[in-house]
Amino acid sequence: MTKLDPNSMEEKLKRAKNAAGKAQFSPDYEEVKVQINPDENISPGMFKPDFLRPGHYKAHPTTIRAMRKEIFSAGSDEFLDLEKSYICISCNKTLDLQFWTFCPYCEAQFPKDL
Repeated sequence: MTKLDPNSMEEKLKRAKNAAGKAQFSPDYEEVKVQINPDENISPGMFKPDFLRPGHYKAHPTTIRAMRKEIFSAGSDEFLDLEKSYICISCNKTLDLQFWTFCPYCEAQFPKDL
Protein backbone atom coordinates (compact mmCIF):
# COMPACT_ATOMS: atom_id res chain seq x y z
CA MET A 1 0.00 0.00 0.00
CA THR A 2 1.20 3.50 -0.78
CA LYS A 3 1.03 6.48 1.59
CA LEU A 4 -1.75 7.96 -0.53
CA ASP A 5 -3.82 4.78 -0.66
CA PRO A 6 -7.24 5.38 0.98
CA ASN A 7 -6.69 2.52 3.44
CA SER A 8 -3.30 3.94 4.48
CA MET A 9 -4.78 7.40 4.93
CA GLU A 10 -7.59 6.04 7.10
CA GLU A 11 -5.09 4.07 9.22
CA LYS A 12 -2.96 7.19 9.72
CA LEU A 13 -5.98 9.07 11.08
CA LYS A 14 -6.84 6.16 13.39
CA ARG A 15 -3.27 6.16 14.82
CA ALA A 16 -3.07 9.95 15.38
CA LYS A 17 -2.76 10.93 19.05
CA ASN A 18 -3.39 14.27 20.75
CA ALA A 19 -1.15 15.95 23.37
CA ALA A 20 -2.67 13.75 26.11
CA GLY A 21 -1.82 10.58 24.20
CA LYS A 22 -5.46 9.87 23.39
CA ALA A 23 -6.94 9.22 19.96
CA GLN A 24 -7.07 12.50 18.04
CA PHE A 25 -10.05 11.51 15.92
CA SER A 26 -13.19 9.54 16.57
CA PRO A 27 -13.18 6.02 15.10
CA ASP A 28 -16.72 6.71 13.93
CA TYR A 29 -17.05 8.48 10.65
CA GLU A 30 -19.74 9.67 8.35
CA GLU A 31 -19.60 9.04 4.63
CA VAL A 32 -20.69 12.04 2.59
CA LYS A 33 -21.23 11.84 -1.14
CA VAL A 34 -20.77 15.05 -3.08
CA GLN A 35 -22.12 15.46 -6.59
CA ILE A 36 -19.68 17.22 -8.93
CA ASN A 37 -20.97 17.87 -12.43
CA PRO A 38 -18.75 18.56 -15.45
CA ASP A 39 -18.67 22.07 -16.88
CA GLU A 40 -16.02 23.04 -19.43
CA ASN A 41 -16.51 26.72 -18.55
CA ILE A 42 -14.91 26.20 -15.12
CA SER A 43 -11.12 26.59 -15.03
CA PRO A 44 -9.17 23.36 -14.48
CA GLY A 45 -8.41 22.73 -10.82
CA MET A 46 -11.35 24.83 -9.63
CA PHE A 47 -14.83 24.09 -8.26
CA LYS A 48 -17.94 26.24 -8.16
CA PRO A 49 -21.23 25.69 -6.37
CA ASP A 50 -24.08 24.74 -8.67
CA PHE A 51 -26.68 27.29 -7.58
CA LEU A 52 -29.41 25.52 -9.53
CA ARG A 53 -28.83 22.32 -7.51
CA PRO A 54 -28.02 22.94 -3.82
CA GLY A 55 -25.32 20.65 -2.51
CA HIS A 56 -23.90 20.10 -6.00
CA TYR A 57 -20.74 21.54 -7.50
CA LYS A 58 -19.40 22.13 -10.99
CA ALA A 59 -15.85 21.48 -12.16
CA HIS A 60 -13.91 21.11 -15.39
CA PRO A 61 -13.97 17.47 -16.64
CA THR A 62 -10.17 17.26 -16.19
CA THR A 63 -10.52 18.33 -12.57
CA ILE A 64 -13.10 15.61 -11.96
CA ARG A 65 -10.86 12.96 -13.53
CA ALA A 66 -7.88 14.14 -11.44
CA MET A 67 -9.74 13.96 -8.12
CA ARG A 68 -9.17 11.11 -5.72
CA LYS A 69 -12.39 9.21 -5.21
CA GLU A 70 -11.96 8.89 -1.42
CA ILE A 71 -11.08 12.05 0.48
CA PHE A 72 -10.83 12.00 4.25
CA SER A 73 -11.67 14.93 6.48
CA ALA A 74 -10.36 15.02 10.01
CA GLY A 75 -12.76 17.66 11.23
CA SER A 76 -11.63 21.23 11.78
CA ASP A 77 -7.96 20.39 11.21
CA GLU A 78 -8.57 20.92 7.50
CA PHE A 79 -6.84 17.78 6.25
CA LEU A 80 -3.46 18.77 7.78
CA ASP A 81 -2.74 15.29 9.12
CA LEU A 82 -2.79 13.87 5.60
CA GLU A 83 -1.27 16.85 3.75
CA LYS A 84 1.42 16.07 1.19
CA SER A 85 2.45 19.19 -0.71
CA TYR A 86 3.91 18.91 -4.18
CA ILE A 87 4.87 21.50 -6.80
CA CYS A 88 4.00 20.27 -10.27
CA ILE A 89 7.16 20.15 -12.38
CA SER A 90 5.18 20.99 -15.52
CA CYS A 91 3.07 24.00 -14.45
CA ASN A 92 4.54 25.01 -11.05
CA LYS A 93 1.16 24.84 -9.28
CA THR A 94 1.31 23.79 -5.63
CA LEU A 95 -0.93 20.80 -5.00
CA ASP A 96 -1.89 18.66 -2.04
CA LEU A 97 -1.47 15.08 -3.26
CA GLN A 98 -4.11 13.75 -0.87
CA PHE A 99 -6.72 15.19 -3.25
CA TRP A 100 -5.30 14.44 -6.73
CA THR A 101 -4.20 11.48 -8.86
CA PHE A 102 -2.56 13.76 -11.47
CA CYS A 103 -2.21 17.52 -11.91
CA PRO A 104 -5.70 18.99 -12.46
CA TYR A 105 -4.23 22.09 -14.13
CA CYS A 106 -1.90 20.70 -16.79
CA GLU A 107 -2.71 16.93 -16.63
CA ALA A 108 0.92 16.02 -15.83
CA GLN A 109 1.37 12.64 -14.15
CA PHE A 110 3.01 12.61 -10.72
CA PRO A 111 6.36 10.86 -10.32
CA LYS A 112 5.97 7.25 -9.19
CA ASP A 113 8.27 7.68 -6.17
CA LEU A 114 6.05 10.16 -4.27
